[in-house]
Amino acid sequence: MKKYMILGVSILGMLIGGKTEAVAQQDTVTTETMDQEFVNRAISMNRFEIALASQAMERSSSEEVKQFAQKLVTEHSRTMEELEQAAVAKKLVLPDAIEENQASILKAVGELSGDNFNSAFKDVIVKSHEDAIALFELGGGENGINDPELRTWAGEKVPGLKSHLEMAKALEASASDAVAEALSIL
Repeated sequence: MKKYMILGVSILGMLIGGKTEAVAQQDTVTTETMDQEFVNRAISMNRFEIALASQAMERSSSEEVKQFAQKLVTEHSRTMEELEQAAVAKKLVLPDAIEENQASILKAVGELSGDNFNSAFKDVIVKSHEDAIALFELGGGENGINDPELRTWAGEKVPGLKSHLEMAKALEASASDAVAEALSIL
């Protein structure tokens, strides 16, 4: 458990560090690059969540986690396909890979097993969906993405992301004993 807590703190630090960097970058994004920046972040987030959910389908010891992970893979793959098609149609560049901090998180979570893996997966997927909701609300908002079709599309994805977040939080509740035990070590 102690190893999980140390890893959990470092993963959350990477997520928070990545968000801080994103906020700093947002200040320098001009209206001309907003669409491209949204596509970059949204594709990276989708790839990350698909990869994380794929790990969960292989490594999780919980049938509930595996079923949720399958749902994420299916729905985020569909979203990814829609976004890539829209980006190509609008002559936007598709990013090649996920962000560096996301790759580090995938590697760290992938080294866990059993309840430690399940707990880390739940923590990361909740945080990732919170970040995705913020991105899609911003992109779909009145002062968000410049392209009206892409802006509408982003706004339409928010309810699905919120649904995923609620499902992920429900998974967390089932692991409350493990989390309480881990916190007691601190």
